[in-house]
Amino acid sequence: MKKILYIGALLITTTYAFTQSKCDDHKDHEKKEEKLKEMRDKMAKELSLTDEQIKKINLIEDKYKIQEDELRNKSEELRKQIHKLKENKKSEIDKVFTEEQRQKIKKIKEDMHAKKNIYKKGLKYHD
Repeated sequence: MKKILYIGALLITTTYAFTQSKCDDHKDHEKKEEKLKEMRDKMAKELSLTDEQIKKINLIEDKYKIQEDELRNKSEELRKQIHKLKENKKSEIDKVFTEEQRQKIKKIKEDMHAKKNIYKKGLKYHD
């Protein structure tokens, strides 16, 4: 029974770790870009940068941004591959369980999800 609980908990935590929303990431990225631009403008003014210096810095920023974006895209692709691997692993493990064990795991997941939602709302859970 402990093994079933352990495997169920493991499946839940690994699946949860890779189910973050892309929309939030995109919005956060836009906010970071805006803050970065504000910081650059502020520093350019405080350092009394010439137009030529600003152009050179912008070219350097653009060059590295392309490389950063390429790495970010590779990272996203790796996250997708990891997610797919975990789904395949979960599917294979699920085939090992009996129907009764699958139902128990489903119930355990539902209970854990309910507890998590209670904690998110700032309430304490008591059995």
